[in-house]
Amino acid sequence: MAFLRHAPRHVHYTVAAAIEDPMTAMGWSDPQNTPLGATPLRFLREPPLSGGRTLGVDKVSAGLVTITMGDEPPPAEEEMGGPLSSQEYPIFVDIFMDTEGEATAVASDVRDILLGRFAGTKRIIPVVNQITQTPVDGWQIELDDIERGRPQHNFQIHWQVVKVTATTYFQEGQY
Repeated sequence: MAFLRHAPRHVHYTVAAAIEDPMTAMGWSDPQNTPLGATPLRFLREPPLSGGRTLGVDKVSAGLVTITMGDEPPPAEEEMGGPLSSQEYPIFVDIFMDTEGEATAVASDVRDILLGRFAGTKRIIPVVNQITQTPVDGWQIELDDIERGRPQHNFQIHWQVVKVTATTYFQEGQY
């Protein structure tokens, strides 16, 4: 089994799809059927940054959901004398809505998807190769440390964040 090249990208996009697909199925992206009559969601897998690498207020508007990956710590060996390793990837889902109630509803649905509370959602998912769109043999993601919060800000919009740790298990190629 070969190591998955560019593994963080595959993990990031796998988790993003695990959030986006159920949210779309629940109507959050449908302008005619959005829950609560909220602004339809549009998903972005990169942070809306300004020139100074800070959150660009000019790029944030109601309905924006960004799914980004934070910095990763070193991988951990899971077995004494065996090749099983794990890598923790922090993933942040930033939600921007017109009202606090809408932001809370979206953030709660994202949190519940990550907790596997809805039909078709799970807390353990296979890593999907983003080139072939197939599961990667021997690679799986466990979704843990799921938290919802409200960052301090001075935007004229309501912002909530759902943070998840995507712990990825794989067989280390070189041992």
